[in-house]
Amino acid sequence: MKAICRLLLILLIGIVLWGFTSAETISNNTGSLQISSSPSGAEIYLDMTYKGVTAESGGFINITNLNPHEYGLVLKKTSYLDYISTVKIVSGQTVKVSANLQTANATSTANPANPMVTVALVVVFLLIIIGFVALMVRKRRRSNKPEKIELD
Repeated sequence: MKAICRLLLILLIGIVLWGFTSAETISNNTGSLQISSSPSGAEIYLDMTYKGVTAESGGFINITNLNPHEYGLVLKKTSYLDYISTVKIVSGQTVKVSANLQTANATSTANPANPMVTVALVVVFLLIIIGFVALMVRKRRRSNKPEKIELD
Protein backbone atom coordinates (compact mmCIF):
# COMPACT_ATOMS: atom_id res chain seq x y z
CA MET A 1 0.00 0.00 0.00
CA LYS A 2 2.88 2.35 0.85
CA ALA A 3 4.47 1.59 -2.51
CA ILE A 4 1.28 2.56 -4.35
CA CYS A 5 1.03 5.83 -2.34
CA ARG A 6 4.66 6.66 -3.15
CA LEU A 7 4.10 5.89 -6.81
CA LEU A 8 1.00 8.11 -6.90
CA LEU A 9 2.88 10.90 -5.10
CA ILE A 10 5.78 10.72 -7.59
CA LEU A 11 3.28 10.67 -10.47
CA LEU A 12 1.46 13.71 -9.03
CA ILE A 13 4.72 15.66 -8.59
CA GLY A 14 5.71 14.77 -12.15
CA ILE A 15 2.38 15.98 -13.52
CA VAL A 16 2.65 19.26 -11.60
CA LEU A 17 6.22 19.86 -12.80
CA TRP A 18 5.25 19.00 -16.38
CA GLY A 19 2.35 21.48 -16.12
CA PHE A 20 4.71 24.28 -15.07
CA THR A 21 7.17 23.58 -17.88
CA SER A 22 4.45 23.38 -20.53
CA ALA A 23 2.87 26.63 -19.25
CA GLU A 24 6.25 28.29 -19.55
CA THR A 25 6.65 26.91 -23.06
CA ILE A 26 3.22 28.22 -24.06
CA SER A 27 3.98 31.70 -22.74
CA ASN A 28 7.24 31.74 -24.70
CA ASN A 29 5.33 30.90 -27.88
CA THR A 30 3.23 34.06 -27.77
CA GLY A 31 3.81 37.59 -28.90
CA SER A 32 2.44 40.97 -27.96
CA LEU A 33 1.07 44.10 -29.53
CA GLN A 34 1.58 47.73 -28.47
CA ILE A 35 -0.93 50.21 -29.89
CA SER A 36 -1.22 53.99 -29.74
CA SER A 37 -3.46 56.35 -31.64
CA SER A 38 -3.63 60.00 -32.44
CA PRO A 39 -6.00 61.18 -31.12
CA SER A 40 -6.02 58.84 -28.16
CA GLY A 41 -9.09 57.12 -26.73
CA ALA A 42 -9.85 54.89 -29.74
CA GLU A 43 -11.52 51.53 -29.15
CA ILE A 44 -9.30 48.58 -30.14
CA TYR A 45 -10.71 45.51 -31.88
CA LEU A 46 -8.49 42.55 -32.69
CA ASP A 47 -10.18 40.00 -34.97
CA MET A 48 -13.48 41.74 -34.10
CA THR A 49 -12.92 41.22 -30.35
CA TYR A 50 -12.85 44.33 -28.15
CA LYS A 51 -9.47 44.69 -26.42
CA GLY A 52 -9.64 48.11 -24.76
CA VAL A 53 -8.99 51.78 -25.52
CA THR A 54 -5.78 53.49 -26.59
CA ALA A 55 -4.08 55.34 -23.74
CA GLU A 56 -5.27 58.91 -23.10
CA SER A 57 -1.71 60.03 -22.43
CA GLY A 58 -0.68 59.14 -25.96
CA GLY A 59 1.34 56.17 -24.73
CA PHE A 60 1.04 52.60 -25.88
CA ILE A 61 -1.48 50.05 -24.62
CA ASN A 62 -0.08 46.51 -24.39
CA ILE A 63 -1.96 43.41 -25.49
CA THR A 64 0.04 40.34 -24.45
CA ASN A 65 -0.08 36.56 -24.81
CA LEU A 66 -1.22 36.63 -28.44
CA ASN A 67 -0.76 33.45 -30.42
CA PRO A 68 1.40 33.80 -33.53
CA HIS A 69 -1.09 34.65 -36.24
CA GLU A 70 -2.16 37.45 -38.58
CA TYR A 71 -4.86 39.52 -36.90
CA GLY A 72 -7.32 42.06 -38.23
CA LEU A 73 -6.92 45.33 -36.31
CA VAL A 74 -9.60 48.03 -36.18
CA LEU A 75 -9.48 51.26 -34.16
CA LYS A 76 -12.77 53.15 -33.76
CA LYS A 77 -13.43 56.62 -32.41
CA THR A 78 -16.51 58.80 -32.77
CA SER A 79 -16.17 61.47 -35.50
CA TYR A 80 -13.16 59.65 -37.01
CA LEU A 81 -12.80 57.14 -39.82
CA ASP A 82 -12.04 53.59 -38.69
CA TYR A 83 -8.38 52.66 -38.83
CA ILE A 84 -8.20 49.21 -40.44
CA SER A 85 -5.03 47.16 -40.71
CA THR A 86 -3.58 43.69 -40.26
CA VAL A 87 -0.81 42.82 -37.84
CA LYS A 88 1.32 39.71 -37.85
CA ILE A 89 2.21 38.49 -34.38
CA VAL A 90 5.43 36.47 -34.10
CA SER A 91 6.54 34.35 -31.12
CA GLY A 92 8.60 36.26 -28.60
CA GLN A 93 8.25 39.60 -30.39
CA THR A 94 6.30 42.79 -29.78
CA VAL A 95 4.66 44.56 -32.71
CA LYS A 96 4.14 48.33 -32.37
CA VAL A 97 1.33 50.16 -34.17
CA SER A 98 0.92 53.94 -34.14
CA ALA A 99 -2.33 54.89 -35.85
CA ASN A 100 -3.20 58.39 -37.06
CA LEU A 101 -6.99 58.60 -37.22
CA GLN A 102 -8.56 60.86 -39.86
CA THR A 103 -11.62 62.96 -39.14
CA ALA A 104 -14.80 61.61 -40.69
CA ASN A 105 -15.22 64.61 -43.00
CA ALA A 106 -11.68 64.22 -44.40
CA THR A 107 -11.40 62.94 -47.94
CA SER A 108 -9.85 59.51 -47.92
CA THR A 109 -8.88 57.08 -50.63
CA ALA A 110 -7.84 54.44 -48.12
CA ASN A 111 -10.99 52.36 -48.63
CA PRO A 112 -12.11 52.68 -52.26
CA ALA A 113 -15.25 50.87 -53.36
CA ASN A 114 -14.78 47.16 -53.75
CA PRO A 115 -14.00 46.62 -57.47
CA MET A 116 -16.06 43.41 -57.55
CA VAL A 117 -19.16 45.29 -56.41
CA THR A 118 -18.57 47.91 -59.09
CA VAL A 119 -18.20 45.24 -61.79
CA ALA A 120 -21.34 43.46 -60.58
CA LEU A 121 -23.34 46.68 -60.71
CA VAL A 122 -22.11 47.43 -64.25
CA VAL A 123 -23.03 43.90 -65.40
CA VAL A 124 -26.52 44.17 -63.89
CA PHE A 125 -27.00 47.58 -65.51
CA LEU A 126 -25.91 46.22 -68.92
CA LEU A 127 -28.23 43.22 -68.60
CA ILE A 128 -31.15 45.54 -67.87
CA ILE A 129 -30.33 47.64 -70.93
CA ILE A 130 -29.96 44.55 -73.17
CA GLY A 131 -33.29 43.19 -71.89
CA PHE A 132 -35.00 46.51 -72.56
CA VAL A 133 -33.58 46.73 -76.10
CA ALA A 134 -34.62 43.12 -76.82
CA LEU A 135 -38.14 43.86 -75.60
CA MET A 136 -38.40 46.97 -77.79
CA VAL A 137 -37.12 45.06 -80.87
CA ARG A 138 -39.63 42.28 -80.29
CA LYS A 139 -42.46 44.76 -79.85
CA ARG A 140 -41.47 46.59 -83.03
CA ARG A 141 -41.31 43.35 -85.05
CA ARG A 142 -44.81 42.40 -83.93
CA SER A 143 -46.20 45.79 -84.89
CA ASN A 144 -44.57 45.67 -88.37
CA LYS A 145 -46.10 42.32 -89.36
CA PRO A 146 -49.19 42.60 -91.53
CA GLU A 147 -52.29 41.06 -90.14
CA LYS A 148 -53.46 37.82 -91.63
CA ILE A 149 -56.91 38.04 -93.08
CA GLU A 150 -58.70 34.79 -93.53
CA LEU A 151 -61.26 34.48 -96.27
CA ASP A 152 -64.09 32.01 -95.99
